Amino acid sequence: MILVDTSIWVESTRRKDGQHALELDALLSRDEVATTEIVIAEVLQGTATEQEFAQYSNRMESLHYFPAERETWVRAAKLSFQLRRLGFTTPLADLVIAAVALENGLDVYTVDPHFERISGLRLH
Repeated sequence: MILVDTSIWVESTRRKDGQHALELDALLSRDEVATTEIVIAEVLQGTATEQEFAQYSNRMESLHYFPAERETWVRAAKLSFQLRRLGFTTPLADLVIAAVALENGLDVYTVDPHFERISGLRLH
């Protein structure tokens, strides 16, 4: 199961025939795409029209859903704490996505380099 980061959704929208769009389509066709609250919110906030909002909202509802629980947020904070000690500031949204993936044994599909800093996280 692959937790698809917002960066891949954005990239696949910009370049509909690009490698990330093709890979996302393949993952979707095999029913291997997972999501969580923060990705849903980020994707939907970036839509340009009501029609696009509805389209992506419907698509997000059909994905495997892994919620960020209280423990997830604490784990994200701990990741932030550890990374800051190493000199890295990482967006909270990325840390929550990483925490959800770590807790549920999911790979993360992303083009965002922030995820490369997180120990133990598997990238697709």
